[in-house]
Amino acid sequence: MYLKMIVSLLFFFVVSSVASTGIPGAPVNADINDKDVQKALQFAVAQYNRQSNDAFVRNVSKVLKVQQQVVAGTIYIFTVKIDITYCKKGGVKTMCAPPKDPNAAKAIQCDITVLSQPWLKSLKVTKNTCM
Repeated sequence: MYLKMIVSLLFFFVVSSVASTGIPGAPVNADINDKDVQKALQFAVAQYNRQSNDAFVRNVSKVLKVQQQVVAGTIYIFTVKIDITYCKKGGVKTMCAPPKDPNAAKAIQCDITVLSQPWLKSLKVTKNTCM
């Protein structure tokens, strides 16, 4: 009888511990102010700007969600809104402010995933779905 009660209590503590910390290896919310998160986001936006056909640079206007997942490295998962700026691609990029005309801004939402493997000095965008 005591053994059943101890096993039941042990099971309860293990389950509640896993539930409060999340499933190991699953994505968890990340701090947007973390330097590694910022580095991954800047890399992702730079990659987007290199690959897009836009004449002007786009910048992140709002971070809607950021998560990270530990794998063979760290996966950063971003949901962001990006706005077009006044800075032309290939030009000098100082303060790239968005246009004041709301019709010209045309913000788009992007889901971007970046794989970081610092020991290989590797950052790679593995998904970029801009709508």
